[in-house]
Amino acid sequence: MELFKAENLCKVYGKGENEVRAVDGVSFSVPKGQMVAIIGASGSGKSTLLHMIGAFDRPTSGKIFLDGRCIPAE
Repeated sequence: MELFKAENLCKVYGKGENEVRAVDGVSFSVPKGQMVAIIGASGSGKSTLLHMIGAFDRPTSGKIFLDGRCIPAE
């Protein structure tokens, strides 16, 4: 069973020409017992993704599942 699953996560800040897509269409899963690392260049959305995974911030769209339970995006 998957401990964590992300489906098409997006996080958008601002609107119009000021719009910034910090996370855009990210999907992945982590099975129980597996370790992962999130790496990338500065400004690539790592912290934003971690804030959504930790439920400190809500995605603009997409779904997050923790231990099979959905944390709804609103």
